Amino acid sequence: MLDRKSVSAAAIAVCCGLPVAGVPQAAHAQTQTHAATMPAVARPQKGTVIAQLRIKRMGLKVAVREGVSDPVLRRGAGHYPGTALPGQEGNTVVLGHRTTWLHPFNKLDRMRRGDRIVLHAGRTTYTYTMRTMRVIKPRDRRVLEPVPFKPLSAPDGQYITLITCTPKGSDRRRLVVVGKLSHTSKRGT
Repeated sequence: MLDRKSVSAAAIAVCCGLPVAGVPQAAHAQTQTHAATMPAVARPQKGTVIAQLRIKRMGLKVAVREGVSDPVLRRGAGHYPGTALPGQEGNTVVLGHRTTWLHPFNKLDRMRRGDRIVLHAGRTTYTYTMRTMRVIKPRDRRVLEPVPFKPLSAPDGQYITLITCTPKGSDRRRLVVVGKLSHTSKRGT
């Protein structure tokens, strides 16, 4: 089994269209801090739709499936296994292509501080407010922390992190958008 550092780089490489052999598909290692703070929850099966992602500024409405394998990302956006699920404390990490397949994150660079990122999961709507955008190196795994970019941090709220490649057509860097939960609402039964 690959360690967390290898899996992280491999999964992000898959997102950007690079073939990666030997990436475990079902489960990824978590940091000990994050694992200790997450409640025991049944993890969704690979390829299962776990949420709908909507971002008005980008005109985006896309299914988020569990996993970041090539077959999953061909169909939309993928939830990075081992990171928080919608509704859990910590960081919900979502990867998506920028220029290939359905290219859900093609316009991710248009996001602005304060923009809403809406995730519909089951009967609950999670609304995040965009806080920051960064361009990072492909091997920078601080983005996967329970509090993005804060190594060894314990969760202090609910975050969403969107990751894609940049510049368009290149896998040289990663474009990262981070939002923090600002509102939760339940849909009628």
